[in-house]
Amino acid sequence: MKTCKPLVPVCALMIFINACSRKDLTSTPNLHIPAGNSDTTKVTIASKPIRIEAEDYSAMYGVQTEDCREGGKNVGYIHKGDWMEYTINVNATGSHEISFRAAGPRSTLQVQKPDGTVLATVTLPGTVSGQVYTTAKSKVDLKAGKQKLRIVAVTAAWNFNWWEYTDEVATVTPPEEDSVNDPAPSNGKNLVLYSSFESTSDFDKWYKEICRPSALVLTSEVPARKGKTSARFEFTKSDVTNYNGYVRAEIRQGSPAEKEYWYGFSNYLPGDFVTDPMAEKIAQWHEVPDWDLGENWRSPPISLGIENGRYYLQILWAKAAVNTNNTKDGERKVDLGPVDKNKWNDWVFHIKFSYGSDGILEIWKNKVKVFTLNGPNSFNDKNTPYFKLGIYKWPWNGWASYSPENKRVLYLDEVRIGNRNSNLNEVSPQ
Repeated sequence: MKTCKPLVPVCALMIFINACSRKDLTSTPNLHIPAGNSDTTKVTIASKPIRIEAEDYSAMYGVQTEDCREGGKNVGYIHKGDWMEYTINVNATGSHEISFRAAGPRSTLQVQKPDGTVLATVTLPGTVSGQVYTTAKSKVDLKAGKQKLRIVAVTAAWNFNWWEYTDEVATVTPPEEDSVNDPAPSNGKNLVLYSSFESTSDFDKWYKEICRPSALVLTSEVPARKGKTSARFEFTKSDVTNYNGYVRAEIRQGSPAEKEYWYGFSNYLPGDFVTDPMAEKIAQWHEVPDWDLGENWRSPPISLGIENGRYYLQILWAKAAVNTNNTKDGERKVDLGPVDKNKWNDWVFHIKFSYGSDGILEIWKNKVKVFTLNGPNSFNDKNTPYFKLGIYKWPWNGWASYSPENKRVLYLDEVRIGNRNSNLNEVSPQ
């Protein structure tokens, strides 16, 4: 458990003071270009710093955000090797001054290209606490155009509020749209499953793992994410006793044929959803044992859970052909922020399952990317992990008396699964 305070998040990329409020790190200046001009035009841009909030990364590894004394959020809980990636549009090739607003002990960071090329090494002088900030400056050579930069932690335990770079008079070329984060509208041709939960026939598309028939129903008791009804999942402490220790109300798919998919769904927690230190899973990508090798069930390699009123992501991985929960190669638990009650939250997971370096895990919440991991994210199994949705609360089997709640209720709607050619818009709840 890290004891340091989180780094301050990087501010939104702002080129003019009157730029639109949409946080878009790839935006060019809000310029008026007369009709008939080409896509590239000469403009004059003041040589003033362009500030980026630390939390406005397009991808990251290992970090979390928290409230910042200077306002807004900061990025923190930084370990050595953690990083944040930002997409920027530079107007002039040359030497640029860069500034970093940071707090905590004397530390070191690097500005790198995504391929690991080091562009600058910056020493942060250190402050008296994790929420007393100072600014460190350096120089970096940048080429003109749209590009990605990573801020990489060489040392641990510092907090990060924002960073800035200067820009000059230049030829500005409107940047290309990001094909993953802002794809063109889709006709749904890459979807392999869609459940709107407007009819009980949608339940026939899934295997059910429920403690009793009434644990899974269609309902209109809360406003649906779309349409008139949504799926309602429920179980109680008495179900654990009366239904053979079941602590779940879930639906699942079978093990898919390929290794890469997109998953979208929307969840709703009622206002009386009690904060509980005993965790539950609401989405799982569960392993399938290689029974012929003597393997048994293990924990899911990827799961989305709730604990102490906060969403969390858990990732497990193992390279060995036969493994157990005790012999896995690694485990990572990531805080994804507080739960929202009486509100639909849209989730999208893009996963390429792998126990090696080619694994991909990208997560969006309400179309804002909240996590990226390139690397191992599953076990070395013959079958691809299968998808489960609902509620699974294993601590209630034997430890239910320590939980402050007697019933768990979750609503789900607008579930989509897309193949490897799908994208954020295609699987996002509509």
